[in-house]
Amino acid sequence: MTRLVHQTDLFHPHGDPDDHWDLASVYALAMRGAFELRGVMLDYPPDHRAGDPATLAMAQLGFITGVAGVPFAIGTARQMRHRRDVRRDDAPAENSAAQWLCRALQDSPEPIAINIVGSCTDVAIAGLMRPDLFKSKCKAIYLNAGSAYPGAGGALEYNVRLNPGAYAAIFDLPCALYWCPCWHRTESREVGPNGTWYSFKQGDILGRLSGPLCNFFIYMLSRSPDPKYLRCLAGPPDSGLASEFGRQPRSMWSTAAILHAGGMGVDANDGLLPDGCVKDPLFDFAPVEVTCADDGRTTWRPAGGDTGRFIFNIRRPDIYPAAMASALCKLLEGIGRT
Repeated sequence: MTRLVHQTDLFHPHGDPDDHWDLASVYALAMRGAFELRGVMLDYPPDHRAGDPATLAMAQLGFITGVAGVPFAIGTARQMRHRRDVRRDDAPAENSAAQWLCRALQDSPEPIAINIVGSCTDVAIAGLMRPDLFKSKCKAIYLNAGSAYPGAGGALEYNVRLNPGAYAAIFDLPCALYWCPCWHRTESREVGPNGTWYSFKQGDILGRLSGPLCNFFIYMLSRSPDPKYLRCLAGPPDSGLASEFGRQPRSMWSTAAILHAGGMGVDANDGLLPDGCVKDPLFDFAPVEVTCADDGRTTWRPAGGDTGRFIFNIRRPDIYPAAMASALCKLLEGIGRT
């Protein structure tokens, strides 16, 4: 079992629905006993987001799965000014999420893995505050951000743009780092060897989920204002909304990191399996030498030995999107069934 802290930019109304799919995946693995979910860190919303942190989504998934009592912390509203900006002059409330993470690491009897799918700011601040804890108590960081190669015009990936200095600081931390670039080439929605992006039609999975979990996604996708966020999970899903949202494509980026952290893999022939049972892996992680400049731009090359830095690598790009969607479906379809 992996002790996990999940960091996310999860909002209601949603900013990007993939974050709710990711959180459901984390709870699914916690329900299976693959994760001991030690907490969730939620980004403070940037001005362009319509919603606040979706703590209600945690309550919904805890209610559906029985994974109850998971603590959460809301991140800072301020940005790091540079990669070594520990922000010691801030009011305690501004660094509460970073302080919480330091306590979680210190109090854990075993090392904790940290999965970053949003801004890097709060994890980076915690690492600057207590690098000793990241050296001794952090099993690994899964960094779902950046691009393996720059795109047209040199634009940065979204999570990097949120705080480039914080993103750069993650590469400095004294723990294992599994780098999962969101794009092989920035904003290019094509499968590439080192980009985690894939897409599926939501109806291919929604129709195979339990009623409560389907209602969880419909509540999120419809940006529902209904305050009865638990009672709405009961009863049959709205067929009209399920059909409407089922026709929409859904881009995903973080599934591989969540599976790997939970000791799961995807076999090219047999689908979702415990990692030790995978014979023909759909993806793996390769050691690299990597540097990240202060502006969030990375330079990397394959390494001959263990550097403590690993990059996501697709071994079967021809089947990657379909195989990942199938694995996600298999992971989620057991949630909420009696």
